[in-house]
Amino acid sequence: MKDFRFQVNLGGMIEILSDHLYSSPDVYIRELLQNGVDAITGRMIREREEQEAGHSCPETAGKIVLEIEEGSRLTFSDNGQGLTEDEIHQFLAIIGESSKRNPADGRIRTDYIGRFGIGLLSCFMVSDEIRMLTRSSSGDSPVLEWQGKPDGTYTISKSEQELTGREDMPFGTQVILSAKPGREAYFTEKVIRRLITYYGMLLPFPILVRIHGKEEQINPIYLPWDGRETNKQELMLFGQMMFEEQFMDCVPLRSESGNVSGVAYIVQYPVLPSAKGSHRIYLKNMLLTEKGDNLIPDWAVFTKCIINATDLRPTASREGFYVDEVLEAASETIEDALIDYIADIAENEREMFDHFFHIHKLTLMSLALATPKLFGILVDYCEFETTRGLVTGYDLRTCAEPLVYAPTEAKYKQLSQLFFAQDKLLINVSYVHSLELLIRLGQVYGLEVHPVDDWSVEDLMKDLTPDDQDDCFGFQKAANRILKAYDCRAELKYFSPYNQPTFYLMDEKILLKRQIEASRSQADSMFYQMLDAFTAEIPSDTAAVLYFNYNNPLVKKLAERETEADLKILVEILYVQALQIGGFTLHNNELGMLNRNILTLMERGLADE
Repeated sequence: MKDFRFQVNLGGMIEILSDHLYSSPDVYIRELLQNGVDAITGRMIREREEQEAGHSCPETAGKIVLEIEEGSRLTFSDNGQGLTEDEIHQFLAIIGESSKRNPADGRIRTDYIGRFGIGLLSCFMVSDEIRMLTRSSSGDSPVLEWQGKPDGTYTISKSEQELTGREDMPFGTQVILSAKPGREAYFTEKVIRRLITYYGMLLPFPILVRIHGKEEQINPIYLPWDGRETNKQELMLFGQMMFEEQFMDCVPLRSESGNVSGVAYIVQYPVLPSAKGSHRIYLKNMLLTEKGDNLIPDWAVFTKCIINATDLRPTASREGFYVDEVLEAASETIEDALIDYIADIAENEREMFDHFFHIHKLTLMSLALATPKLFGILVDYCEFETTRGLVTGYDLRTCAEPLVYAPTEAKYKQLSQLFFAQDKLLINVSYVHSLELLIRLGQVYGLEVHPVDDWSVEDLMKDLTPDDQDDCFGFQKAANRILKAYDCRAELKYFSPYNQPTFYLMDEKILLKRQIEASRSQADSMFYQMLDAFTAEIPSDTAAVLYFNYNNPLVKKLAERETEADLKILVEILYVQALQIGGFTLHNNELGMLNRNILTLMERGLADE
């Protein structure tokens, strides 16, 4: 059986890189920087091995130079290990092959940033041809010129320097690119400086930009926590410089798994829990991504992190990390460090914690629910709206009375005045996380927590005395006849405040029925029939209750009236007023009824003058 070899369409491969693998042509600078750093690292490894073998070998001081011809040409130079002709054929002509592999076992050495052997192809996104001059640092190697084209062809020859007998090119590599039409912006000083700063600010070798014969080093930065003790002030200044903003505090991060180190900076402005982080995640000092996916906890939106990893595996696009056990262990260590930080400042730096919680309370409320270790700390600071004003979780767990809550904003608005008047606690849990926190509070501390119901409301009211019941019997029958048209019945009670003549109470079924009726008034024929079907499922005897307060002087006078026509006007007005106080939307017939009754009373008043 004959074996056949796969063929690679280089043009198609470049399209895959530009359209699917890399996020933008920006990455061509990243790939050049990475190849340059890896080439310098390779030369230093080789020199170190020779020194260990007893050979005399000077140490190379690595350097990268980018020479710019504005808008048209870029020459990228490194003084790394260079390539021999055999290495060019092996590593540039075979897609996926990499010069970073250990010859002994075929694995990528951890000293290198790159892994996949496709980085140089990214240059085809901005240039129609890649020209490379290279001289290997191994032995007496010539200067070679390689030219590659997007159609998959390439040439190798001795360079013009070599042919003229000049061998003044030092060891290393030059990559020469000319801008393809439409990509001229990627060859301007402004864009190249920005990309070097973005991707290579923390690289361990000097990066210089040369233009019009003048050179300037771009990356004078180092990681302040590497290899020495540092203090918080120095870390804060470093974060301020990198992100160009002031921070509230910082948290050192370190994980043996993945050899990860860095700092999490606490921002001093509110951030939505759904926000995506803006971090600086480096792999061997080369910027990998601004996203903290799978490494920084999703809930840590109040942080901006600078993290450098040595032993985590990058994805093929080098815009994220490969998810494996090493990454998961590093992520868990980072999460534990942030949790420990919150617990520590809550216990030992109360003023800072108060400020921290005030700014990031939405995120921290969510974190309290997700992290049992932090619930007891954070819930005491969570705030709840109640009939006694804003109270904290600590106030609720120490108040020594049942924690009764209104499940919706409408219910709370409806009942709050009644509870407030009698100094009874009612909690509004319509806000984000409020209900979950309250229920968890009851579970953790063994408290009685339950929703408000009709029995809870009627506990705030007293039944009429037998004599008052007899006096009001006729009024109650008349009020029930009047209110029946509005799916409501009348009750007379004593309750506070005395100046509130009525109180309207509906259950969820009546609320649903009102909502359906409101929708029916605006629906077309098809939806009208659908809404009718929903209404049919609601029991016909369902009714709201309008409580009349017999402590109120107006209600007492109203109960003495015998003319039902007069009662109808006044009862309907009180019914609509009770709806408005409870925060319920009026239907068209109710608003029209209110207007008619008010006009009738005005006409009577004018007629009596």
